[in-house]
Amino acid sequence: MMVGLTAWAAAGLVVAAGVTAPQSVADERAAAAFLREVQRDVARDDRRALSALVQYPLTVFAGAVRIPIRDADALLQNYDGVFTPAMKTAIAHATSAIDLNVLRIEPVGGALKITRMTVPLGAASPGPPASAGRPAAREPQRLFLDVGRIQRAGTLARGERDTYVLSARKNQLLELRVTGVSGRDIVVRIASAESGAPVDARARDGVRTWIGRLPDDGDYRIDVVRLAAGATELPYVFVISMR
Repeated sequence: MMVGLTAWAAAGLVVAAGVTAPQSVADERAAAAFLREVQRDVARDDRRALSALVQYPLTVFAGAVRIPIRDADALLQNYDGVFTPAMKTAIAHATSAIDLNVLRIEPVGGALKITRMTVPLGAASPGPPASAGRPAAREPQRLFLDVGRIQRAGTLARGERDTYVLSARKNQLLELRVTGVSGRDIVVRIASAESGAPVDARARDGVRTWIGRLPDDGDYRIDVVRLAAGATELPYVFVISMR
């Protein structure tokens, strides 16, 4: 069903150019109902319900970073990096779909769907900055990977880090890559989860890309660390490959 550009724009939806012939005020009501559904799912942190409102494949824009989301499972894996506190606040405070500039909403197959997301680069929460040597820690996330490639996305305020734990075997080849950032604004470090000893000097100092064979069987702690100053949150994409 083709929906009128004028009607959808009046309802506050971001629509693609080229659609024709406005319909009735029912379009505006549908837009308002869809917005309420999105707000309700975000408020309840109902991730699966929210993922069902998305048209896949989807590209999420976070500053200079483009995060490809192929399906609902991929969105759930990257949920915290997409639905950041700033994104949730923008959705919650929208009084009409016209205020909802973080989401692009279009009719797909007779129903409304989210077809694009733009993560706002919100300011970091106020508070004393962490020291450069000891970034603020979050709850570690367990990665499940034997052979293959997975991707995570996130945002970091000044002094923050995201921590991942990965189980691996001796001599497995691991590649860690942080993309979507400049210079050493965000780096990755890797160490033994048991002893805390860095895998090597580069893994201790932090780099954008680390490739090497793991020295022992066991768990490894991987820290994605923000080194850049400034108050604005920085988005990143973290790619982990192992073979």
